[in-house]
Amino acid sequence: LSSGAAVEANIDASQFEAARGAHTGNPGKKADLGTRSDREKQYTVAELLAMGFEHIQWDGVTPIPIVDCCGRIIAVLAGQPGGDYPEELQEAFGIMLKEGENAGLSSKAADGPHKRGAFPAYNRGVTMGMGNARLVVLNLKSMTQVLNHLVGHSAFRRMARYQNAAFGLWAPRVYEEYEKVHNTIHSNLELPVNFPGVVFTAAAFNFG
Repeated sequence: LSSGAAVEANIDASQFEAARGAHTGNPGKKADLGTRSDREKQYTVAELLAMGFEHIQWDGVTPIPIVDCCGRIIAVLAGQPGGDYPEELQEAFGIMLKEGENAGLSSKAADGPHKRGAFPAYNRGVTMGMGNARLVVLNLKSMTQVLNHLVGHSAFRRMARYQNAAFGLWAPRVYEEYEKVHNTIHSNLELPVNFPGVVFTAAAFNFG
């Protein structure tokens, strides 16, 4: 990872709304989110710029942190490692495309469209939230074999390891908390692991 010039956003992260416990952001009230058509609208770059968004010129490789008015990192364009990583990304894309076609997935599939877009998406791993008092192992149903294949492929494992490394570099204190919780639950319970050595307990696969 190499350093890049930070992009400063004219906002104060201490004023962000957070869910109870402050571990996740508050999605906001329905009245503030607009209608369903508003939320699903696809904007052009010109429309976003007119709304006050800033277009960041980026090569997709160099890491760039985005900071608030007090210098706190609130987001990171994590970039890419060197070597043959772009080729592995293309390989991963080809595998997902093939697996999706073999499974009959399309924008008209039963599991799509949804909030992420007009395509099916599947989660694999362990989660806890939405009022659950216990950990939940996600049920993959008919996609079990497909997702098991994806998490075992070297291209996806490399992507996961890089994401994990970037997380640890740019948000070390949050990463430490993730790592502690991850190690605690996996040392006491028999749970599926998507990517060995990675602190994220779940992964989403978007077939779009």
